[in-house]
Amino acid sequence: MKVAVIGGGFTGLTAAYELTKRGYIVTLFEQEKALGGLARGFKESGWSWYLEYTYHHWFTNDRTVLNLIKELGLINKLITARPVTASLYKGEPYQLDSPMHLFTFPGLSTLDKFRTAALLGFLKFNPFWKPLENITSEQLLTSIGGSASWRMLWEPLLIGKFGDFAPKIQAAWFWARIKKRTSRLMYMKGGFKTLIDALENAIKKQGGKILMNKKLDALPKGFDKILLTVPTSIALKISSGQLADQIESTPHLTAQTLILETDKPIFKDVYWLNITDRSFPFLAAVAHTNFMDTKYYGGHHLTYFGNYLPADHPYLSMTKEHLLKKFMPFIKRLSDNSLPASPAGGFTIHNSFMFVAPFAQPVHELHYSSRAPKLETAITNIYLANMDSIVPWDRGINYAIELGQKAAAVIASKYI
Repeated sequence: MKVAVIGGGFTGLTAAYELTKRGYIVTLFEQEKALGGLARGFKESGWSWYLEYTYHHWFTNDRTVLNLIKELGLINKLITARPVTASLYKGEPYQLDSPMHLFTFPGLSTLDKFRTAALLGFLKFNPFWKPLENITSEQLLTSIGGSASWRMLWEPLLIGKFGDFAPKIQAAWFWARIKKRTSRLMYMKGGFKTLIDALENAIKKQGGKILMNKKLDALPKGFDKILLTVPTSIALKISSGQLADQIESTPHLTAQTLILETDKPIFKDVYWLNITDRSFPFLAAVAHTNFMDTKYYGGHHLTYFGNYLPADHPYLSMTKEHLLKKFMPFIKRLSDNSLPASPAGGFTIHNSFMFVAPFAQPVHELHYSSRAPKLETAITNIYLANMDSIVPWDRGINYAIELGQKAAAVIASKYI
């Protein structure tokens, strides 16, 4: 059986790996010059490791990733650590990732802290997500956690991420974000490209073919099965609209990251900083080198400033220089006085990078699972598996791999 896999992100790579492992003849088509999709990376002169275009890590309960890493013989490449994640409150970072940290947070009354703890406990230990598709995140969070924690902690982040869609985000999406979170995080030596390269090499060793820089305008000919792992809008285009009747429109947001390479840390100690002050023009500041050692990046410090934006947002039409000029006063606020452990004397920017990834975040509105694309389409021998299909979890590499495995199993089961 000949199978075409369209898209070289983790879903496509995993599907191709599993199918070639079963002995099928697989050709993978990727329109970019590098594999990995939203997790692909780059490496500058003087760096020994790659860096992802957008900030990434794994949770220690990402079992599908862990099992694949073990299978590929890469377990010795895995790094596990507990970096500091915090939220900005009145110009200072506060950890809120444990009961102890929550109850020392000065922004909530004792009653509101107990209500917030009850909310987090409910989300962490409740296994039933389906009923939460019927209510919004705001309804759930205010009913259990109270209006004070909603206004201070959760509403700014939802607005920062989803903008005008924030009031429509289903509670099941928020449940998944808390349910999945672990305090210890994982990364891979060399960057995620280490795993991408291992999958590429395994596919080729097992007889598969990978065609890079291959943009398709139509479904390829000469294959028994075709698996589309590209964004839904691109899948519709490639299939000449044949899938339009069975796929409901889902809004998407574009990820944009500005990365600064500096001589000193912009802020110390904190890896992930949620920006709850909506006067800031970015949602998160992620200091990658407060998680991984600077020695792998020429001794320099790397910090992401990230947003999720609608396609018509003005930031997306800015040059890197204009975006940096827009962000810099706020970056300096993080570095100068806001964070007590920030370096004295400021920092020097050695380099900056800007990356934009369309269709990076599907918007999970009420009853999302009923609208999510199904793997088996109405077109015989055509399959669709992309991040829109991931339910109830939010998009992520662990679930992209899981989806690729599922797609391969279904395609193999249909072959007679």
